[in-house]
Amino acid sequence: MNKDGPRQSVSNGHEAAYVPNAIHLVRTAQQMQLQLSQMADQKASILMGATFVSFTIAIGQVSSGGISPALVLLATFAFLAAVLAMMVVMPRVGALGPEMVDGSLLFFGAFSQIPEADFVDMLKNRLRADDHVYSTMIRDIHQNGQVLANRKYRYLGYAYRTFLTGLVLSFLAFFVQESFTFLR
Repeated sequence: MNKDGPRQSVSNGHEAAYVPNAIHLVRTAQQMQLQLSQMADQKASILMGATFVSFTIAIGQVSSGGISPALVLLATFAFLAAVLAMMVVMPRVGALGPEMVDGSLLFFGAFSQIPEADFVDMLKNRLRADDHVYSTMIRDIHQNGQVLANRKYRYLGYAYRTFLTGLVLSFLAFFVQESFTFLR
């Protein structure tokens, strides 16, 4: 390492320099991804609890003979929101193609599908040059971001909107039902 920061060789033989704080940027980005993932899981868990309570109360009222459109709407939308919230926290690990395994060495779903000795060799090869280390970490950040954007936060948004829609429709149905009862 020199006074300008770490240097590493690149495949074309040229030296590329990273500023001294480059590793801090990459680590901070990884930590932020982890925190965002944990926040999505916590929000989904809270929403699941709220929807289960709403669903249980609505089903209890319906089973005791109090069937009303508002309760049916509440139970239906609470159930749908709970399913969507479960999609946020449900792990999804499947078979990955060889290009994904090689590119995702930090993802447990990828490295758990290759033999330990191969994984150790592949990771050691990545650790031989700073450029490969940075590339591995940056690729991990990108892939985690894809999961956050395309799965966790997308389904979390759907779940919240579904539950909110159910609450509003249930309130409107209750209001309409009570208005007709009052007018009779």
